[in-house]
Amino acid sequence: MFEVDWRTPHLWRKTTAARKTSPALIGDIETDVLVVGGGFTGLASALGARDSGTDVVLLEGNEIGSAASGRNNGLVISHHSKASPSEFDKAFGRTHGDRFNALVASAADVAFGLMQRFGIDAHQVQEGWIQPAHTEATCARARQFHDEWRAFGAHVSWLDRDEVTRRVGSPYRAGWMVHNSGHINPFAMTVGLADAVEREGVHIFENTRAVRIERVERGWRVYSTGGSVTAGEVILATNALTDDLWPGLKRTLIPMKVFQAATEPLSDGIKAQILVGNPAVSDMHNDLRYFHYDCDGRLVSGATHTFWHDEDRRGRAKVARMLARTFKALGGEPPIAEYWSGTFAVVPDLKPHLYRLAPGLVFGGLYSGRGVALSMALGQEMGRWAAGRRTDAEMPLPVTAMRPIAFHPVAVQVANRMHAWNRLKDRRA
Repeated sequence: MFEVDWRTPHLWRKTTAARKTSPALIGDIETDVLVVGGGFTGLASALGARDSGTDVVLLEGNEIGSAASGRNNGLVISHHSKASPSEFDKAFGRTHGDRFNALVASAADVAFGLMQRFGIDAHQVQEGWIQPAHTEATCARARQFHDEWRAFGAHVSWLDRDEVTRRVGSPYRAGWMVHNSGHINPFAMTVGLADAVEREGVHIFENTRAVRIERVERGWRVYSTGGSVTAGEVILATNALTDDLWPGLKRTLIPMKVFQAATEPLSDGIKAQILVGNPAVSDMHNDLRYFHYDCDGRLVSGATHTFWHDEDRRGRAKVARMLARTFKALGGEPPIAEYWSGTFAVVPDLKPHLYRLAPGLVFGGLYSGRGVALSMALGQEMGRWAAGRRTDAEMPLPVTAMRPIAFHPVAVQVANRMHAWNRLKDRRA
């Protein structure tokens, strides 16, 4: 179910300029900080450590952009995954809660700031993110999100029925908007950030899968099929692709497969009625519904399957039906020109985690669908942490031991089969 052919071109790769792949590791080398994983978390961690003045090596098992960071929908959002600021205060305590809420509130600005700092063309649009609500219950929840973030000092707005319907192009009861958020081509951002950190002096090795790790006098030695890296500090930034490199780590997360799809470029007349002002949108249905335009005016959305047989044909048909129901201006089911899939990681509490696996060995991530902006913000903090510029107590999240998920194989199957139940709840609502 989780296998993805990352070499098959998809929309984000097709609309991104080609990049020269970094060589694979051959031989044995040493460094101060080693990062395993070349997605947003790993690249941002490498940058945070390099900005702190340390020598940094990054290993990517395939090619940069091949996993979730390069294949997701591209929403850049400064908001938690289904939680409010006060709920994070309650979960983590006021000190860590306020610190993490501040990180989330600024996460989109951090992501767009990296694009500006390094001149990355990721087709970025920072015109806000709208979360429309379709029932009385979701309106109340959206109002809570808005009110708490506004009290926290975030730039948010409440949208009444008329305004949210006009902006989204579909009837909703109300909604709220986070103004510093937006959308990008995530593959272009991933490869652009990789080029940037290489220019900053990070040594990147692609097609270099870490297969074994052992404790040595210098710290840790991580082996690949072609060589090894010895480092005093190691960051595992593998997220959904976490395997058996460290015993038990993959049982702390649930890989979840989703797909993305895009229409042909829409006419100016239709775009004047749908997603007015070019915001990012994801609504509050239990079944996934999210939308934005790409650089050529395609309407990009996505969803997931309960069962993945004949996924391309079924996915295109599902998105076409959903778009036709949502946006009457389309005049029926639009042709779906692009389809691709990928895997991200979720955890039961829908909150990111930082694990200290052993002295000098850490893991961080697990964004449960909100990783584009947050991974770049948290990742840089992880790099500073590994470089000695942050103590455990100063991190925006509590640093804990691993937290394995009970009945992990069952939890993985349940999480990836619950979409029919979500659709039923939506129909009842």
